Amino acid sequence: MLSLSRNHRPSLFWRTFILLCGLIFFSVVGWLQSFRVLSELPYSQGVAQHIVSTANLTKYALVTADPLFRVDLLKLLAAREGLLLSPREPTDRVQVLPGDGFNGLIEQLVKHSLGTDTVLASSVNDVAGLWVSVDIDGDAYWMQTDSGILDPPLGTAWLWWALAACLASLFGATLLTRHVIDPLAKLSLVATQLGQGKVPAPLPEDAGTAEIQAVNMSFNHMVQDLRRMEADRELLLAGVSHDLRTPITRLRLEVELADLPEDSRAAMVSDLEQMENIVNQFLSYARHSHEEQELVNLGEAVEAAMSNARLSNDTSIKVTSSIAPNVFVMAPPLELSRAVQNLFTNAMRYGRSDDGILRLHVTADLARDGKNAVLAVGDEGAGLPAAERERVMRPFERGESARSGVTGTGLGLAIVERIVRRSGGSVQLDDMTPHGLLVRVIFPVTDPKTHKSREQKLAREQEKLEKKMLKGQQKN
Repeated sequence: MLSLSRNHRPSLFWRTFILLCGLIFFSVVGWLQSFRVLSELPYSQGVAQHIVSTANLTKYALVTADPLFRVDLLKLLAAREGLLLSPREPTDRVQVLPGDGFNGLIEQLVKHSLGTDTVLASSVNDVAGLWVSVDIDGDAYWMQTDSGILDPPLGTAWLWWALAACLASLFGATLLTRHVIDPLAKLSLVATQLGQGKVPAPLPEDAGTAEIQAVNMSFNHMVQDLRRMEADRELLLAGVSHDLRTPITRLRLEVELADLPEDSRAAMVSDLEQMENIVNQFLSYARHSHEEQELVNLGEAVEAAMSNARLSNDTSIKVTSSIAPNVFVMAPPLELSRAVQNLFTNAMRYGRSDDGILRLHVTADLARDGKNAVLAVGDEGAGLPAAERERVMRPFERGESARSGVTGTGLGLAIVERIVRRSGGSVQLDDMTPHGLLVRVIFPVTDPKTHKSREQKLAREQEKLEKKMLKGQQKN
């Protein structure tokens, strides 16, 4: 298969969408960090005050209570407040509370109020909880309270809130991006259709924003101006070509009837035929085609064009072809045939070798990416310098080597480029090995099954639309 390199770039939708998502993400992260920093000190002070107050109240309650009721008081604290007291022993297995983040500040505040020898632990004798060492009447105790007060203010619920906010932000970013990109996507679509020679549908001039409305109105006016200019040019060239045909035909008749030497008559007839051919090419270039695009087998179209050009009947032409079967493209059949024949005509005029032989190489195959079909027509003539390739694609332009000794209008490649562009393709000029010119015509490949299903879908939609219109007429 032929190779075809393409430059892939991210679309404006995804670029804008990713930028919005990144902005939302960093904004949320910054907000969470700011909230954490601003709430760290008040939260730590509240937790430390709770621990200190619980320890002091428990200690004062036990000291002032009647010794006979202390046991009942401890049971009541355990049942209602979840508060346990146990003697502190030197052999206790203590896991000190980690001193990072909130815990370090809480421990600092608690020690400031209860004493520097106060110990905060997360586990004592393998029993988890919030343990605080307290001194009651000279005896050391462990006070166990609810460890839930050490949970940050966000807890784990922030994960669910963050997930919900993320989904809502993604939905909002999608809507916002589509709202911004859709008018540009429509503009790009109709601009592509206009570049392919099609007549695009007018853009809506009642857009939601003043800028898009102004762009759409300007574009619609530009399309109308271009259509008027194209119609005027086609009418002008058609009129000129029609007026030229009459004297050309009369001159040819007079030459045929005149008493002239055979060589002179043949030369004059050849000149008149060349003039008529120029007029026909002017008309072919100026005429706006209304032929509908169809599913075309590229290989069969190329073989038919080769047969119509009668290349095999000319002994001065040697053809080498490699045509792959079942490569389908969407194109106007007659225009595609005309484009291929123009390539052959261009090669016959400018691509002959020094010995007068045209060595023509024709290839029709899929590109390596499988998404494009490539028709390559090469010769082994003098070739075309790279600096002239862009220029010869314009109308009425020919290469310097083609100007000497070879007549033509300079419309052959321009007509090919216009026909191919209407089908969504492109034309590339390159060097032929070892010398000569290679013309590559690139078409997007169309799958027949996909095309058939698309046609059936369009037919069903058209049928539904007609039924809906019929019902509306019956109601009226």
